[in-house]
Amino acid sequence: MSFNGNEINDNETIKQPNNNLSEEDEEILKTLGVSTNNKKDKINGSLSKGSQKVDSNKENKSKIEESEDKEATNKFIKRYMNDSRLNGITFQSTVEENIINLAVSSLNMSSNNNISILSFNQEDKEEEDNNININNNSIILKSKVECSFPVSSILFSPHLENKNLLISTSDLLYLYSYDNEKISLNAAFTKRRKDYCGPLTACDWSHVNNSIVGVSSVDSTCSLWDLNKKEVTYMSIAHDKEVYDISLGPDEFTFMSTGADGSVRLSDSRTPNSVNILFETKEKIPLTRIKWNLLNPNFILTVVVDKNEIYVLDQRDLTYPYAILKVHTNVVNNAIWAPQSNTNFISVSDDKSALIWDIYCDSNKPEEYIMKYEAKYEIENVSWGDVTKNWIGIIDGNQAEVLRIQ
Repeated sequence: MSFNGNEINDNETIKQPNNNLSEEDEEILKTLGVSTNNKKDKINGSLSKGSQKVDSNKENKSKIEESEDKEATNKFIKRYMNDSRLNGITFQSTVEENIINLAVSSLNMSSNNNISILSFNQEDKEEEDNNININNNSIILKSKVECSFPVSSILFSPHLENKNLLISTSDLLYLYSYDNEKISLNAAFTKRRKDYCGPLTACDWSHVNNSIVGVSSVDSTCSLWDLNKKEVTYMSIAHDKEVYDISLGPDEFTFMSTGADGSVRLSDSRTPNSVNILFETKEKIPLTRIKWNLLNPNFILTVVVDKNEIYVLDQRDLTYPYAILKVHTNVVNNAIWAPQSNTNFISVSDDKSALIWDIYCDSNKPEEYIMKYEAKYEIENVSWGDVTKNWIGIIDGNQAEVLRIQ
């Protein structure tokens, strides 16, 4: 496995999002598991293997090497620029005539939010003329829909049967469809609790049942929805505090969740009100992200809030984490498993890097990640499509980048 790509053109101008947030806005973003660190320091994107960074700006670099690097960049990195800060990203579960679709969402505290459908041809090579910006014709905006509230998460269906369906969470659970190159709202699911319904923080789609999705909320609940019946099939008070993330399991009944109480919990809809605490952090430090490895269900990824720590958990022995990774030099924003491997995962951070790991490769030396990509700005989110396995999508600032691996 290798990342492909190299230096980002120094002449590129990337519009940075407005980070002058009020205390109230910062609290909302923190609740949604989004870092509020100020975006500073521009650096050139670069690629390296292992923990040995390749310096793409060495003065003795030959013209031949520069030409090869430009070709690699044009072929293996594509970008889309938005006019405001982005957060969510997800790939559609199909590739037709080499066309890959993905969706990105904004995260503004104002009412000006949207979900955009993007498209690119994975076989395209961009122009190599030095006078042409490498962003030209890389990713095309196909359609956009406005949203009333900040979007906390988005997800395309992983099933080919309903490949054009997309869910998102904010104040409610929304279902969209993408047909004839246009995205449109199908339904907004409102029937939750009669007394109180806080903002929704995350969603996940069952890989077993194409109509079942899971949702987590700041009101301490997790719920399972049947999209066909348009009703809640299961709901429980899953945590003692806000729930930040949910990950559905290898069947349609079980899921894991994590949140502000610093615990990882397992729920089973067949046994209502039965929630098992699998793991808790010391001093109950909140956990913002969780991902269940569906190819190897023993393993779980979770991320510590406002820290550079990733926990790899093994359900066969939860007395202590299988690994605690502290290689990132700033806050880790997300970590997800590779769809084609039961041992690889990728993490992204405010240190502007995306790292690929192998949990069975030198597990006693977790600092030895196997690949690294550096962006210009802090990387907020990442997606690795079930079908588009050679492409990884990341969000940094107000741009989406897709990176090809092989």
